Amino acid sequence: MRILRRTSLLVFTLVVLALPAAPSYAQDCNAMVAQIDELLKTVELTDAEKEQVYRLRDQGMEHSSQADTDCSEPLSEALQILQSK
Repeated sequence: MRILRRTSLLVFTLVVLALPAAPSYAQDCNAMVAQIDELLKTVELTDAEKEQVYRLRDQGMEHSSQADTDCSEPLSEALQILQSK
């Protein structure tokens, strides 16, 4: 009985500690998307570069809606393309 109680307490604690991290992670993704959108307004890109940036942006948005994936990789790649111009 003690083991079950300790395990339950441990699981509860881990869940409670993980909850605040999820919204901030999503906020980081949203901030990166906003930065991409702002740069797209001012940076001149070739059609191929634009297509790649939009594809990476869409991938990042898709990843940010899924709890177990990382949006930062495709969004960072899109930002690198935009910031190199």
